[in-house]
Amino acid sequence: MEKLQAALARAREKRDNDGHPIRKATSRVPSRNIRNSVQADINTDLWDNIPMFEPQEKKMHQSRIYAGEVSPEAKHFDILRTKLLLEMRRNDWTRIAITSATPGCGKTTTACNLITGFGRQPEEYGMLFDMDFRRPAVSKAFGAAPAASLEDVFLGEVGFANQALRMHPNTSVSMTTRAVADPARVILHSQTAETLDQVQNDYRPDLMLFDMPPVLVSDETRGFLKLVDAVLIVAGAESSTVSQVDEVEREVAQYSDVAGIILNKCRFMEDDYGYAY
Repeated sequence: MEKLQAALARAREKRDNDGHPIRKATSRVPSRNIRNSVQADINTDLWDNIPMFEPQEKKMHQSRIYAGEVSPEAKHFDILRTKLLLEMRRNDWTRIAITSATPGCGKTTTACNLITGFGRQPEEYGMLFDMDFRRPAVSKAFGAAPAASLEDVFLGEVGFANQALRMHPNTSVSMTTRAVADPARVILHSQTAETLDQVQNDYRPDLMLFDMPPVLVSDETRGFLKLVDAVLIVAGAESSTVSQVDEVEREVAQYSDVAGIILNKCRFMEDDYGYAY
């Protein structure tokens, strides 16, 4: 991890010296700041209208989703959840996208563990949206298939409450059940932004989490970044290169804030006190 951080720091320094520093987004879509600094009251009746589902534990463990309960496997995601919550409160963020440079880095696993762990925080309300319309994986990870796909919500063919499913009383998951041939048509449509604004206005979630496609394989993530507050970038320890992560960080910073870079699939050892090295 230290090597990756050092390499990224050198890349940033080189960009700064070349006169092309990464800049954070300075403008925000006003509708993203629907919530006041004082949390608005949650309409529990609306949340209660979203049907509950029971994730398949076997499917979840096969997909490395362990954050639903306290366990050694869940502790790293618990730490990430807490750090993200603190950053969100400090910066008044609600919408968080999760992406990577290329497929196979673990962005969906990270997103699913975060929303599952969020369910253990009963005073916080969170939503997960599977926006990777080319390779939807959230439904498979949880072993659940709603009657309609998330695409149908954005196209106005079904209401959000009739498509989303609740995993816990305070968390919902909007799954994509089929691949979409032209994802940009859905993600970049003005109705998608309007639908998300309406959902945020009605349900007042603390977190809206978006599992996005990898940045370097398609264009739809770039177009969607202006609708989120910050982005988590997932890097695969044995698959992502420093130049790829640096390129994604630079792309993201043009449109939104970089919430952090997560190094996934990292092999390490722990001593008797639990410290990694």
